[in-house]
Amino acid sequence: MTRQAIAVHQPPPQRDGNVLRWLAGFGVSLIGDQIYYVALAWTAAEVAGAGGAGLVLATASVSRLVLLLVGGAVVDRWGARRLMVGSDALRCAVMATAAVITAATEPALAVLIVVALVFGAVDAVFLPAVGALPPYLVASEHLARLQGMRIAMARGAIVAGAPLGGAVVAAYGIAAAFAVNAFTFAVSVLALATVRVRTDTAAVGADRARGMGAEVRAGLGVAARSPLLRTLLLVSALAELGFTGPFNVGIALLAQEGGWGATGVGLIVGGFGVGAALAAVTVAVLGRIPRAGLLVGLLAVVTGGALAGIGSAPGRLWAVAAAALLGVSVGLAGALGTALLQANTPPQYLGRVMSLSSLAGFGGIPVSYALTGLVAGLWGPSAAFLGGTALAALAGLTALTSKALRRAELSATP
Repeated sequence: MTRQAIAVHQPPPQRDGNVLRWLAGFGVSLIGDQIYYVALAWTAAEVAGAGGAGLVLATASVSRLVLLLVGGAVVDRWGARRLMVGSDALRCAVMATAAVITAATEPALAVLIVVALVFGAVDAVFLPAVGALPPYLVASEHLARLQGMRIAMARGAIVAGAPLGGAVVAAYGIAAAFAVNAFTFAVSVLALATVRVRTDTAAVGADRARGMGAEVRAGLGVAARSPLLRTLLLVSALAELGFTGPFNVGIALLAQEGGWGATGVGLIVGGFGVGAALAAVTVAVLGRIPRAGLLVGLLAVVTGGALAGIGSAPGRLWAVAAAALLGVSVGLAGALGTALLQANTPPQYLGRVMSLSSLAGFGGIPVSYALTGLVAGLWGPSAAFLGGTALAALAGLTALTSKALRRAELSATP
C-alpha cells in the first residue's frame, strides 16, 4: 500500500482542519520543549555550574539518541498516531511529576539527571512518531508545503518558548517552569488526539511476530537498499556535521576574534533566523517545488559557500548577510529533503526511517562541536568554517552524483 492510496482527494494543508490541528498540537509541544531545555540548563548551571549543565544536557541527548532506532521500530509496530499521542501524554506526566518533586525539595543535580534521562527516552518515541505522520495526513505533492508550514511554526516556537522558559524559571523557579511545561504538553495532547488519518498506521506496521532487534535491522536494511533513502540520510548527516558546530560554536569565537561583541552574535544568528523563516514561508506558499532532489544537492553547495562567507567576512554586516543566505539554504534543503524522505519510504517503515533521519540530524552534533573547538583552537575560527564548507561541499557532491536523488520529484504519482 502506498501513501498515495492512503492520502488522496484531500484539500491543501493550509485549508485542511485535520492538518492544522496536527500543526497546532505539534507547535504547542515545541514551545514546551523550549521551556524545558531552557529551564533545565539554567537550573543545572545554578546547582552545579557549567559542568553540571553540560552533564544534564548530555544525558538528555544520549538517552534520546541511544533509543531512537528502537523508538522508530515501536512506532512502526504500534502505529504513529497512537504513539504520538501516547508519548506526548507521557511527556506531560514526566513534567508534572518533575514539577511536584522540585516544588517539594530543593533542585538537585541527581533529580535533574533523572528527569533528563526519562524525558530523552520518551522523546525517542515521540520524534519518529510525529515525523512519520505527515504522509498519512496529506498526499505526497503536498508534503513539501506541509514541511514548510512545520518549519515556520518551529521557528515561531523557538522565538516564543525560549524567552518564556527563561522568564518563568527566573521569576518563579524550575518547579513553575516544569508545571507550565506540563500544561503545554497537555494542550498538545488534546489537539493531537483530534487528528485523524485515513488508515490506522498500525494496520500497515511492522510484523509483530518478529523481535524488536529484527525490526530495527529491517529498517536499516530498507534505508541501505534504497539509493534515494540512503543518499538523503548521508547528505543530511554530512551537511549537519558541517553546519552545526561552526554555526553554534564558531560564531561566538568569530565574534570574539573580530571584536563584534554579543550584539554581533545576535545579529548573525538573527540573520540566519530571518533566512530560514523566509525559506519556510516560501515552501509553504509555493507547495510543490520542481526538481526537488536536484535542488537538495545544489542547496548543500550553497550552504558550504555561505559558511565560507561567514568565516571570511571582513565585517559583521557581511557575516549577517552570509548567515541569512545560510538560513535560506538550510531551511529549503531541510523542508525538501524531509518531504522526499517521507514520500519515498514504504509506509510500514516510516517510523524507523524517520528515526534514522533524527539520528542523522542529532547524532553528529557532539562530534561537530568537538571538531569545531579543536580546529578553532589550532588554526582559528575561520578554519572551522572552512572545515564546515568542505563537509557541506561533500554533501552536495554526494547528492549531485546520485542519479536517484537528482531525479527525485515530489508528485502525486509514484
